[in-house]
Amino acid sequence: MQAPDDVPSSHDRLLERVREVDFPTLGHFLERGFVSSAIRRYGLARRMAGPAATLALTEPDAGAVNRAIVGLNPGEVLVIDMGGDHTHAAIGAVTAAAARARGAAGIVVDGVVTDVDALSHPRTGIPVHARGSSCLTTKRLNSGAGRRGIPVETGGVRVEPGDIVLGDANGVVVLPPRNLDAVLAEAEASDAAEPELIRRIAQGEDLRDLLHLS
Repeated sequence: MQAPDDVPSSHDRLLERVREVDFPTLGHFLERGFVSSAIRRYGLARRMAGPAATLALTEPDAGAVNRAIVGLNPGEVLVIDMGGDHTHAAIGAVTAAAARARGAAGIVVDGVVTDVDALSHPRTGIPVHARGSSCLTTKRLNSGAGRRGIPVETGGVRVEPGDIVLGDANGVVVLPPRNLDAVLAEAEASDAAEPELIRRIAQGEDLRDLLHLS
């Protein structure tokens, strides 16, 4: 029997849970899925979490980026593989506003962006992570070279469509849902225990005991 439309799927429940987790906590339990620290936040200062919608560009075609944005579903994170092009900005004020209008959770670009002030503005911005910023932008080539919905490489991590993309001020993590599900309970328990541990440190308890050195 099919679940009613208003009943969250297991995928939705996974996203709801991970949104409450401190993303760096996942680094206690995993080694893979952590995007290069060269990719940093340039957009809205807000955490992002959502399934990946992928775009691979082989040339700096603004038309391909625009089509990918129009095709976004609410809650998705657009992940753009620039094919090694770190000079042409694929995302700026207009494309970020369009992604926000589509209900996107955020954007990750393995390349550069532009209009940084607009990307981070609370009324027009969206969480965006990239390698840097530039005034050189993509062009309306409409060459058809962009490919959507295929595996891409971003910051040294392979990203499959539907992978869970997480981002905050610390960086970006990309995980298949099954890998996230396997460690989520441990991450939740770790986060729950941390405030008490910090309190005990502040009260002067023996650090050797608290940091497991004795």
